[in-house]
Amino acid sequence: MTNTSTAEITHTTNLPWPFPDDLTAFRYSVNVEPARVLRATAGGSWGAHIVDLTNPDYPQVMAERRRILDADPGRTQILDGMMPACWDILVYYLRDLALSYPLSCHLAENGDRFHWRNNLLGTDQTFVLGDLSTLPYDPLSFLGREIPDDLLLVKERDGQLFFDAGLVTFAAAWSVSFDVGMNFREIHGPVPRFTGEGLTSRAELFLMHLPTDSVYRRVNWTLSASGSRKLDVSLEELPEWGGDMPRLVSDRDFGNVQLRIELEHFMRLPMSGAITFCIRTFMASFAEIKAIPAWRDQLAQVLTELPDDLATYKGFIGHRTEAVAWLLA
Repeated sequence: MTNTSTAEITHTTNLPWPFPDDLTAFRYSVNVEPARVLRATAGGSWGAHIVDLTNPDYPQVMAERRRILDADPGRTQILDGMMPACWDILVYYLRDLALSYPLSCHLAENGDRFHWRNNLLGTDQTFVLGDLSTLPYDPLSFLGREIPDDLLLVKERDGQLFFDAGLVTFAAAWSVSFDVGMNFREIHGPVPRFTGEGLTSRAELFLMHLPTDSVYRRVNWTLSASGSRKLDVSLEELPEWGGDMPRLVSDRDFGNVQLRIELEHFMRLPMSGAITFCIRTFMASFAEIKAIPAWRDQLAQVLTELPDDLATYKGFIGHRTEAVAWLLA
């Protein structure tokens, strides 16, 4: 892989646009596809690697994540028995980063001893696999301070999938400390049509049968507001962001409404057998989207056609007409 200069990248260059080119009507689906496949978009391309470190705001995003973790250690939750999976995901991702970004990331291995360097963040750390005393944080928190993806680990018990460990700083109106320990169906219960149309069962079955030699991905989306904490709209921070969207609507400031895109990756880790559900959040303002006609027109069509229950769940039923009118004006 040839590293791309961040000077050549605009904010939308590597945005994972969530809609196929011919889509005009959105419904929830188990829309998974193989990962590490480059996708072209009207704004550029995305998807060559499972972690994207090419965004010019990568250092700023990581500084915000570290600030959140320092202020609220509860954003990392690890239930009993999950530490082997946390070591597993750490080694998996560090190896992947070293292969994907050889000019910036380096991992040397000697048996159980590892030496990790991330030149983009100035990280230089030696550790021993399984020895917590050799890391400044638990392995999940250490990894979360190196990559911008939220990290969720799922284990199968009694024929069900349970969310048993995670590091989440950029949740979209949910809380890692509340959801940890829940099963797959409990977590997805609030999503309209997802369980009723059989999608929860199909998604759970897909995850249970994940092999260890493949990585898959899907893209999800919603609308959000801009603001100082626009990535962190977790329930823990509700008082900080709860009034942002009403203010934008009141001010008719629809150019600052954000299309919030979540790129999710799924894999079965090779040592522990745990399943990852990792989420990278991207934001694109309506003003940025409006500058790309194909995106502008498609988003306007999708928002207009979306059934009321889905528009309500995604939080824009009350200002949908005005937002679409602003896009098309």
